[in-house]
Amino acid sequence: MKVVKISRFNALVIGLVFSVGAQTAPRSLDSMEAFKRVTNNPSHTFIVDVRTQAEYEFVGHPDLPNGAPNIPYKFYPGWKINNDFVDDVKTRFKESDTIITMCRSGGRAKAAALLLQKSGLPNVFYMSDSFEGPDDENGHRTLSGWKVNGLPYTYKLKDHLVYR
Repeated sequence: MKVVKISRFNALVIGLVFSVGAQTAPRSLDSMEAFKRVTNNPSHTFIVDVRTQAEYEFVGHPDLPNGAPNIPYKFYPGWKINNDFVDDVKTRFKESDTIITMCRSGGRAKAAALLLQKSGLPNVFYMSDSFEGPDDENGHRTLSGWKVNGLPYTYKLKDHLVYR
């Protein structure tokens, strides 16, 4: 086995190359913080509901002055990833906007935020408790989340917010 000596400078360069390519996990916000950020800056901070169209329509969705468009991360049945997801988000929002992804309880929101972050969007968060929150000890969604926290939601559908 041959031993190769690396100078401190070369080691630093190699370290920088690897760290630039590394992705950190997307940052999380709970629903209360997400609501506060959107209402404090509605021109540049948006919630993207990444649930299925059926969840958006029949379970409800955030009722915000700047809207909460439904752009599914996955489609039901089959849970196939939406190949147009990143393009759909980038078409609707500016790169400088803050995007907060939301799903039922946080899992899809985190995955969607990571995908958006990897695509180059710099201001991406995911809602950790999302719309319905995690299960309690009885399997009910009573612990946290947009609905449980009493934040505004609706079942009313606005054509420009429904995924087509």
